Amino acid sequence: MLAPITVRYAFRPVRRSLATGQVADLFGLADEEPEHTVAAGVALDVRPGDLVLFTGPSGSGKSSLLRAVAAQLGAVDAAALSLPDAPLIDALPGPIEERLAALAGCGLSEARLLLRTPAELSEGQRYRFRLAYASQCGVRSPECGMKTDQPSSTPHSGLRTPHFMMADEFTATLDRTLAKVVAFNLRKLVTRTGVGVLAATTHDDVAADLNPDVWVRCVGDGRVGVERRTPEARRISFAGELRVADGTRADWPHFARWHYRSHALAFVTRVVVLWHGDERVGVCVFGTPAASLALRTKFFGLTNPRSRVALAALNAQLWVLQRVVLHPPYRGAGIAARFVREACETCPVRWIETLTAMGHANPFFERAGFVRVGVVRKDRDTPPGQYGSRSGASGVTTRRNRFSDPVYYVFDNRVPREEGRRET
Repeated sequence: MLAPITVRYAFRPVRRSLATGQVADLFGLADEEPEHTVAAGVALDVRPGDLVLFTGPSGSGKSSLLRAVAAQLGAVDAAALSLPDAPLIDALPGPIEERLAALAGCGLSEARLLLRTPAELSEGQRYRFRLAYASQCGVRSPECGMKTDQPSSTPHSGLRTPHFMMADEFTATLDRTLAKVVAFNLRKLVTRTGVGVLAATTHDDVAADLNPDVWVRCVGDGRVGVERRTPEARRISFAGELRVADGTRADWPHFARWHYRSHALAFVTRVVVLWHGDERVGVCVFGTPAASLALRTKFFGLTNPRSRVALAALNAQLWVLQRVVLHPPYRGAGIAARFVREACETCPVRWIETLTAMGHANPFFERAGFVRVGVVRKDRDTPPGQYGSRSGASGVTTRRNRFSDPVYYVFDNRVPREEGRRET
């Protein structure tokens, strides 16, 4: 329990001047105006790892109350941090998988974006990076300057994870859909890392996705309501507004700009599009599988995979999910896994396979119901032209994939959803 919080501001100017005197005379202000009370003896039960939300209209005192609570907790101000001059992926500590998860949790999962420095980001992107940076390494360690386990050249050298961080004007500069995704992901980040968050905003629309442990409502004139809650696992607030529908090959160019591999498609058997209202926000492209794949042969126990009978059975029972793209603002909120699962479950084949390098960093295919079979190891000495001619891949695909070892996944589509397939 924090010490009771009282915040008052005097109306008397800090420095008197002729102009301040004229204003007082013009509006008939008394020489001794009573103090303005923002909060009087407010008791807050804030515990380690809590997410505390302060809401209210402008001028209601939520920012003043936020700063008073932050001072007691020693919270790091995300907006005041000096950001490193390094690519985003290099700016955070830990294994690459943890860095990607932290950045994705703040809405920064686009591959090309991870290679930029904070100075190269838009204001909205930089705000989201501040949240990730503050939650991972936002406090300068007292031992900074002494010998550490990390080289001094790393941008996070001498930094340690804070117990609390604060974010005033939370998501104020973001469009409201992205704001809800960032709020949803911040709740997950708090739960996963144990780093507490103090967030203040005029926008109540993010409250459901932030799912705060403590909700402080500032009404104004010293009136403050405090509610301690028990957060519950839930889907993102606009999940009911999303719908899945069949699309066509013509939908692909709209999403190709966000795909990190070749934009060309092989033979397409089906396209499924995810819609949010009137906007296309996701796509799954299915096609026919390659004639043979060692991991597939092993997984299914095939004896003669290139025979005519085997190939005919393969085309009739198995498709390949060759492309999955979700509009960047929607990533990290569990939407991709649900979308992929539903798209696969409505395909008229027993099995679906996919190959993706992202399987090394993001387990969302596992969350979608796929089984991780193994990793395709490539012969680095094979000339690119020779590899491309054997696999039938385009030149662009061959060059981009040559040094990639994709993970091979299989989705068992034989069991209908109502017979026990788990929900994500």
